[in-house]
Amino acid sequence: MKVFVDTAAWIALANADDELHPRASQIMSDLLTRKARLVTTEFVLLEVADALAAPNLRSTTIQFINQLRQSPILRIIPLNDDLLADGWTLYSKRLDKGWGLTDSTSFVVMLSEQISQAFTSDRHFEQAGFVKLL
Repeated sequence: MKVFVDTAAWIALANADDELHPRASQIMSDLLTRKARLVTTEFVLLEVADALAAPNLRSTTIQFINQLRQSPILRIIPLNDDLLADGWTLYSKRLDKGWGLTDSTSFVVMLSEQISQAFTSDRHFEQAGFVKLL
């Protein structure tokens, strides 16, 4: 089973003060127990770094993302021109949605990787037809 991990989940896991931290920690524990293969993108990690860039969080954020980059259970899809172009195409076609460009690239990855579950609290994933876990 593959699960896409979105920005909201990483932020909740990285920040113990986040209101979703307890639930996110439980979901991650369950995913690890079930030996889920986790997938995210560098676009998502960029959002995490931006969201947790405050000086009081920065060192913890750097350590957290460095640990993710070394995790054997996480596949990080790299930034590349094709993914950006495909995400931009989806973003441009869905004028009726409030999906951001990072969400759009995430949806492209989920479709290409045949992933139906997203570890996120973002309702946009449900709008795009995926199952939201957080």
